[in-house]
Amino acid sequence: MGDYATYLVPERCRVDAPEREKMAQRMVGWLQEKGWIEREKSDCVLGGDGNGWRFTPEGMRHIADTEDVGRLTCGFGVERYEEKGVFCNYEGGVESACCPICEEDIGEGFFEVVAAWNTDEDWTRAVCPACGEASAITDWQVEPAWGFSQIGFAFWGLNAELTEDFVDEFAAELGEPVRVVEVAL
Repeated sequence: MGDYATYLVPERCRVDAPEREKMAQRMVGWLQEKGWIEREKSDCVLGGDGNGWRFTPEGMRHIADTEDVGRLTCGFGVERYEEKGVFCNYEGGVESACCPICEEDIGEGFFEVVAAWNTDEDWTRAVCPACGEASAITDWQVEPAWGFSQIGFAFWGLNAELTEDFVDEFAAELGEPVRVVEVAL
């Protein structure tokens, strides 16, 4: 069994460094105030570098309605990118990727769209190979879901999906919509 995580990724691609740090501090503080993650950092996220916070039993029940905390990789972490960040399911690939303008499903061709977006100076623009029109990368309908931002909030090793109520609470506290991205390595 490989490692897996659920990311909550803001719908905004560009988040400057000071704001990324404020977001990270606010969300860690909020989860700690609620008693859903421990106060001390640990090596509970992938990489084992001591930059995660282990879930408490109460947090596990509230966040994902599970009590399974037996995995070493089972905690909350924050990932930040200086440049454009992509959050995707590395094992799952792309089942479908539909242009928001022409609605054409380009499937695996989405990898080339993302590669072009990643090198473009524009932080949102993605060009559809089917219609040639540009739209925001975050407007594409991709299955399984992908996220595009300079910050992502990782929930490692949960043995259940994040509850809808928790995702709504998290987005409200963050102050902006988030995309749920499931990742398996």
